[in-house]
Amino acid sequence: MIKQFIRDLIPPLIWRTLRKPLSHLGIKFTPQEWEYVSNGWRAAQADPKIKGWNVQDVLEAFKAKWPTFVKSLEGAMPFGSSSETILPAQVDLVFHNTIMCFAYVLALSSRHKASISMLDWGGGIGHYFLISQALVPDLEINYHCKDVPVLADHGQTLFPKAHFYTDETCLERQYDFVLASTSLHYSQDWSDVLSGLARATAGYLFITRLPFVQHTPSFVFVQRPYQYGYNTEYLGWCLNRDEFLHHAADTRLTLVREFVTGENLYIHRAPEQCEYRGYLFQRENT
Repeated sequence: MIKQFIRDLIPPLIWRTLRKPLSHLGIKFTPQEWEYVSNGWRAAQADPKIKGWNVQDVLEAFKAKWPTFVKSLEGAMPFGSSSETILPAQVDLVFHNTIMCFAYVLALSSRHKASISMLDWGGGIGHYFLISQALVPDLEINYHCKDVPVLADHGQTLFPKAHFYTDETCLERQYDFVLASTSLHYSQDWSDVLSGLARATAGYLFITRLPFVQHTPSFVFVQRPYQYGYNTEYLGWCLNRDEFLHHAADTRLTLVREFVTGENLYIHRAPEQCEYRGYLFQRENT
């Protein structure tokens, strides 16, 4: 508590200067997992620890947790085991809420259909493909997933009949259902990505698990997910809700439903604390 109190009082510039000599004195501080970044996306050019998602350790962490995740989807137990945990008995209510929201959207997108095409933007190694099969077992899914090379390449080995992309060529066609879960805010040009996802949507677009603020402009934060074994840091947007919805409307997206996922993560030094939300859209004239 005392260490953290001292950490909170020290301005970032002075902190970076004092941190090394303090560590020589035996005073060590755990860095904040989530922290406001005043210089925005330029921080990635100045800090070598900000390596993004295309890191082998991220894949190794996913692979280590994959058997537990797959097992959690079997049987009749709650959909409450996050892909970030290795504890099969641990039920995460936020994750359960997230999956139930997704289940509603998947059911709506596939209503009266035996098969659908689906784009999973930032879908990692294909977690939502398995989740979808567990939720609606008799639904045929033509699954497409876009992510960084280290994840997409492994996903293709797991699901050879699916389609994995490392670039934006996946946006050159349209899909019945487009999903972007915990991914849009990691794009520096998030508004351009949203426009591309809107054009690729023939039916429904579900953007979920994004951090939003209500009163302050959008800002950038850094996440340090070392506790998950990722051994990297990455930048992301905390988006202003009105700005996001206005841009969605400009891309001919009609809001169908807003969701609250239940995540309220503390971002150190942020001008406003965020709330994670999801938004289901439908393309106009579809």
